[in-house]
Amino acid sequence: MPDYDVIVIGCGAVGSAALLHLARAGRRVLGIDRFQPPHRFGSTHGETRITRAAIGEGVDYTPLAQRSHEIWRALERETGARLFVQCGCLFIPSQDGGEVHGVTSAQFFANIETAARLHGIDGEIIAAEQLRADYPAFATTARDRAFLDREGGYLLVEDCVRTQLTVAARRGAALLTGRRVTAFRRAAGAHTVTMDDGTTASATTLIITTGPWITELIAPLRRRVRVTRQVLYWFEVLSHPERFGADAPVFIWDVTGRERAASDIYGFPWLGSPGNGVKIANEVLTGETDPDQVSREVGADEVAATYETYVRPFVPDLGPRCLRSEVCLYTNASGGRFIIDRDPGDADVIYASPCSGHGFKHSPAIGEALAAMALGQAPRVDLSGFALDRLAAPSDPS
Repeated sequence: MPDYDVIVIGCGAVGSAALLHLARAGRRVLGIDRFQPPHRFGSTHGETRITRAAIGEGVDYTPLAQRSHEIWRALERETGARLFVQCGCLFIPSQDGGEVHGVTSAQFFANIETAARLHGIDGEIIAAEQLRADYPAFATTARDRAFLDREGGYLLVEDCVRTQLTVAARRGAALLTGRRVTAFRRAAGAHTVTMDDGTTASATTLIITTGPWITELIAPLRRRVRVTRQVLYWFEVLSHPERFGADAPVFIWDVTGRERAASDIYGFPWLGSPGNGVKIANEVLTGETDPDQVSREVGADEVAATYETYVRPFVPDLGPRCLRSEVCLYTNASGGRFIIDRDPGDADVIYASPCSGHGFKHSPAIGEALAAMALGQAPRVDLSGFALDRLAAPSDPS
């Protein structure tokens, strides 16, 4: 008999959620992570992540987001933890081309409008004059418009993972940290995983959610995903701190084509006090990296270039002094899509990756769905659009 019903390998955003739902179902479940989650080495750290309900990456993501919001609220009620701050999400599309997470800026905005209409999301289109009047923190122009998703906001990312793991353990889940799974094999109807210290564990089903390390264990994803370095900055507030206070929305603004900008920027209200600075980042998905070799140092030149290109021209109340920075990793697929599927050679090996830079908001619903798949049940949210065979084929590097 296997040691466990299910082993979850990788216990960050999605893995911790899957572990929680399996434990709640009364299954014998083990989580394994090479670090001590929540940690700063993957994609699940840096204080906050944006969440939204009207999803520009595709209307098929919205049910995942809405279910995730329900799960976060239920977890808050169960534990008393503060996980989800619903301050709204403001999206400003580019007027000069550009794309966000593999979707053109114009299509992203159209998807938001469609999702809001189809799913009854509380939101509104904001015309240029109202945008400048209501959100003076942003140096918008008469050409700009926006969509305010009132169901959006931000998630306290490390607290979310920590709380899920705590509740999972309370429900009977086991957790091994500081262990890297080096291989797994199937024999006699069970899977045995081997860790870097030589220990083994067995289970009927495996769930693999190792983020930027996913290709170490899931061969079909090799050449289908790439890992990029993403820097988060906390810049000083020079003036009008109230513009970034608790009532301010999170924002995503595609500034492609303005000044020297080549991507969108996104940011958050300050947390605690204005003295902690405002978290802001841009997304340029170039320069593939190795998750074990990535540079985690953020130099003065990198800070200055980001400020001059992506902050000063657009958010002038923020100053050039960077109070803090963090390096995280994006695991990207073609078109910014997720991949959630079973290994083609073994239906009892289930995996979810990549998140393509926009996955945390959906992670509790994905974890719930993975748990259902492991238990032979139909997920409550349709995942068929995220199967590997729905992804565009990789280009031939030759």
